[in-house]
Amino acid sequence: MEQDAGVDVKRFGQIWLPVLVAVGDVAAIIVGAWLAYQFRFSVLFTSYIPIVTGLPPVDWYLRLSMVSALLTFMMLLTGQLYRFPRQDGMFDELVTVFRMYTLGYTLLLAALFFYREVTFSRITVGFLFLFSGCSLVIVRIIGRKLRQFGYRRGLGVRRAAIVGHGSQLGSMISHLNDRPQFGFSLIGNISDEDDEEPSTDKLKWLGEVSMSGKIVQQEQLDTLIIAPSERDSRVLPRVVESCYGVNVDFLYLPDIQPVNGRPRKVIEVGGAPLWTLKENPFSGWQGIVKRLFDVSLAGIMLLFLLPLLVIIAILIKLESRGALIYRQRRVGLDGREFDCIKFRSMRLDAESGKKPGWTTQNDERVTRFGRIIRRWSIDELPQLWNILIGDMSLIGPRPERPEYVKEFAERIDGYHERHRVRSGLTGWAQVNGLRGDTPIEERTHYDRYYIENWSLMFDLKILVLTLWAVIKGDNAY
Repeated sequence: MEQDAGVDVKRFGQIWLPVLVAVGDVAAIIVGAWLAYQFRFSVLFTSYIPIVTGLPPVDWYLRLSMVSALLTFMMLLTGQLYRFPRQDGMFDELVTVFRMYTLGYTLLLAALFFYREVTFSRITVGFLFLFSGCSLVIVRIIGRKLRQFGYRRGLGVRRAAIVGHGSQLGSMISHLNDRPQFGFSLIGNISDEDDEEPSTDKLKWLGEVSMSGKIVQQEQLDTLIIAPSERDSRVLPRVVESCYGVNVDFLYLPDIQPVNGRPRKVIEVGGAPLWTLKENPFSGWQGIVKRLFDVSLAGIMLLFLLPLLVIIAILIKLESRGALIYRQRRVGLDGREFDCIKFRSMRLDAESGKKPGWTTQNDERVTRFGRIIRRWSIDELPQLWNILIGDMSLIGPRPERPEYVKEFAERIDGYHERHRVRSGLTGWAQVNGLRGDTPIEERTHYDRYYIENWSLMFDLKILVLTLWAVIKGDNAY
């Protein structure tokens, strides 16, 4: 009975879930087209842009939306948007969905160029793109939330086991156990009995590596996460041999921790494949694009926020005497120190005679108005000037004080990697809830991930997530 239930859950994740998502996508595009038609030919809109050739039948645009839905479905299928569970974040999924939708819509426009039997309103076709695209995004957001709700209750999850004892295994186990929304359920560990290590002490031992194929069938596993250690480099070929003829996905977690890097891509040199474990993320044009992005956006934000900055300055002055701007030495690019500026949110004697320390919840040093601007991260806005003069970037690791940098570098392996790029007003660690008094080891991990995986799209993603993080206000004090 229990086995039948497991098969039903697996069938749901492999068959019914993709079907339901595809139906939702198609429905979203058709509904969006109907809304576009209703809006374009409504009394409100036609009072500004009147109808010239008479009211066209709604059937024309519904049929057009069905063609658009078919093309979009094909594009999303090609982009593997119906493969679940997904390991990307919501932002990445939505960007991919919208990119595939735009490609499908472009094909639709190309077809309309040669189709002459019906003349479609160009304004309505434009609204179709807008309304259907927005409907598709909304349906995908709702669908993702529903999937995560189901994953947390074991519906549609992929049953997975860890094979081996790689050095990064502990963090992988914690990552998957703490984030059920990724759709993996860790069932246990496959390893030789004399190879037990603390990294898997929270997992049930399922059997030896040579029995992997039988274990997959007995436990109805969908995925094996293979994490070989340095002393057992033959784990992978043994697992592959044991799983001949068995349907199971392999994910490989290489034991690369000693090189202080992260594999990014494979390049070919003289016909030999090489992994790039470490690169300068901002060399050449990438550095120019990053800097132009920083300067232009920071300049626009300063001009737009100038009235707010003036009001904040007046309110700070009215509440307490002293300077409006607080300057603090921080460490940035290449380990160079600079003056990081922010609105003063503490009493003047906040650190007099005391050892420097992070602000904690209900900190008595923070003024009443300071508590408000810290809650909404408004006190950090003067750092837009730091960005303009080149001390900082919009996105990057948050800068630390020199005394902290010295302490952290002594006990955290690879901590100085954070100084390969400019410090940021916000960063990948901050949008993942690691603000204020949070573990520096984990923040360093996120900072290094950002450095090794930088792209302009990644920066845009972090900016969008920053707005949500500010609204949530976790650890903002």
